[in-house]
This record gives sequence, structure tokens and C-alpha cells, in this order.
Amino acid sequence: MGVLERLSTLIRANINDMLDQAEDPEIMLSQILRDMEGEINKARSQVAEMMAQERIVRDDLKAEQDKAAHMQERAEHYVRQGNDAMAKEALKRKADSDTNSGVLQQQLQAQSELVGRLRSQLDALQTKYQDALSNRDSLIARVHRVKAQRQVTQTAQNLDVTDYGSELSRMERRVRMDEARVGAQTELNDDASDDLSSSFDDAERNTSLDADLAALKARMGVGESASETPRQQ
Repeated sequence: MGVLERLSTLIRANINDMLDQAEDPEIMLSQILRDMEGEINKARSQVAEMMAQERIVRDDLKAEQDKAAHMQERAEHYVRQGNDAMAKEALKRKADSDTNSGVLQQQLQAQSELVGRLRSQLDALQTKYQDALSNRDSLIARVHRVKAQRQVTQTAQNLDVTDYGSELSRMERRVRMDEARVGAQTELNDDASDDLSSSFDDAERNTSLDADLAALKARMGVGESASETPRQQ
């Protein structure tokens, strides 16, 4: 029963390990279940074949037993008729049927034991298959959970190896430097604007003072010549 042995090995295999190595656990598990179902169908056919052979042996045994009983009746009939020759022939045939019945009885016993073992194995395999079929979604969920845990662990390990803190600190220093540069440029621009405004105010102030001085000189009758040296009389 090679089919039963292959199926038993398949079911005893660690399905979880097979699913862990599969790229798509759902597809892998579906394939496993299809393989199991196919092997069970083959095993069921072989068990049915053994059962058919058992039935044939049983029928042959009953036929020989019936023949032996019939020959017993014929022997008795010929004895009552006083026909010893025919009675002996009937007894001979009965003995042959009894011998055949003994052989068939042994064959039937061996065949029945074989069929019993095979049916028990097939029932156990079918039960395991039904369990695997019922736990299909649970198995897939367990595989996905393991993969997720593995991914999280790998990510955590990568984060531990890479020092993102120093990168963030360097970026912060760069941003602070850029902010300081912008602030300094703004301050310089403001200072230049203040100097220009101050020069403009000074020029305006001097012009006003010149006008005030000219007006004062006019009121005092002081002309441009007043500033020259007086003529001697």
C-alpha cells in the first residue's frame, strides 16, 4: 500500500515549516490539501480493491461450503439407495470441497485482517485531512503572524545598527546654522537701511540750517560784504 504510506508521510510532515518557507502560504497550503485529497482518493480505491477481493474469497468459501454440504447430502442419498460407488464419489468431492474451504478460510481471514488495517489507516488519514482542512485558516493566520513578527524583529535590529540620532543632530545643527545666517543677513540689511536714512536726515537738517542763517543775516542787514575786511577812512 504505497499510496497509504506516502499519504501518511505527507500528513506527518511539519506543515508549519513548509508554510514558513513558502512565498504564499495560502497557495502552498491549498496545494498540500489538494495533494492529500488526491492521495486519499487513491488510497480509498486501493482499499476498495482489497475489500472486493475479500468479498470474492468469501463468496468462493461459501460456494465450496455449499458444495460440500450438497455432496454430503448426495452421499447419504446414494447410501440409502445402496449405491456405494456413487456414495464414495460424493464423499470424495465433499472432501475436496472441505479442503478448498480450509484454504479459502485462511485466505479470507488474512484478507479480512488486511482490509481491517487498511480501513483503520484510511479512517485515520481522513480524520487528519479533515482536521487540516478545518484548521486551514488558522494555519495561514499563524504563518502570517510569524512572518510579521520576523519582519518587526528584523526592522528593530536594523534600527539598532543604524545611528539615526547622530543624523538627526547633524540635521538640527544645519538648520540652526541656516537660521543664524538668515538672521545675520537680515540684521545687516536693516543696518544699511538705517545708515542711509540717517545720512538723508543730516542733509535735510543742514539745508534747513542754511536757510535759517540766511534769513537771520537779512534781518540784521548783514550782507556778503560784511564778512570782508572794513575799508580805512
